[in-house]
Amino acid sequence: MENLPFQNTTQDVSMITSKRNFKVKEIRLLKHAKYRFARREYFLEGVRLVEEALHQNLPVQKIIYSPRLERTQRGAELFYAARQKITEAEWLYVHDEVMETLSDTQSHQGIMAVLKQKEQSLEELWRREGLILLLHELQDPGNLGAIMRLADAGGAAGLILSPGTIDPYSPKVVRASMGSLLRIPFLKITDMEDCLKILRARGYRIWSTTVSGAPSFWQVDFSLPSVVLFGQEGAGLPPDLMRSTDGLFTIPMSAGIDSINVAMAAGLVLYEAWRQKEAARPRRGKKRGKRINRR
Repeated sequence: MENLPFQNTTQDVSMITSKRNFKVKEIRLLKHAKYRFARREYFLEGVRLVEEALHQNLPVQKIIYSPRLERTQRGAELFYAARQKITEAEWLYVHDEVMETLSDTQSHQGIMAVLKQKEQSLEELWRREGLILLLHELQDPGNLGAIMRLADAGGAAGLILSPGTIDPYSPKVVRASMGSLLRIPFLKITDMEDCLKILRARGYRIWSTTVSGAPSFWQVDFSLPSVVLFGQEGAGLPPDLMRSTDGLFTIPMSAGIDSINVAMAAGLVLYEAWRQKEAARPRRGKKRGKRINRR
């Protein structure tokens, strides 16, 4: 398929060719958490993620693009669509080698966008149906990104991230979320104890997983307003936090296996909650089987 012509819109635009250009250096700083936090900005890159930002009508601050974007029909179409829709953003046309210094991937696709971080609150989660996942000190960006995808696909109300959890706007988390970061509500809290008090006052029941000595998650009634805690990779949840929950459940596993990946565990619980919700639809109002609501 013949590529769309790029030069009609770029022939009069100056290309940034220096890697030391001030604007380029400012964008490159967003690879570091302290600058993302201070400026309340982050970047996403690649055709798919910029398409998603366009679809979500997000307030894009900057679009950075290079000639490589022209080499695919999809990239050229995105360029023209974005030009029509994102009119308030600053557009920076850079050399492919300059884009390489900005990119967090091995091979960039010629486009990235800088966005403002979302300001979200617990109230936004309360307005949605589904589980709330409370993630305690997760450190792996791949796990957090995968949980965002699962929460998005599995009908979660949203995510709460404890102090000490990896920055959700890390380029690796953004990429691993495959666009779900732009759709699923999430917020980072500063005090776990206060958060649990607020959730309980709102009527949520707080659950956490344990290795043994508790009912399986198949016996928990997730149709009730529920929050499920998931702990750090390897270390899990601290005992005092587990004791502060309203109930514990296990995820059954074969003999000799005592743990699974936290993203897998979150996915299993999310889809059990969804299964219960879907199973209840045709027989709403009928007597349901006994469920465990509290420890």
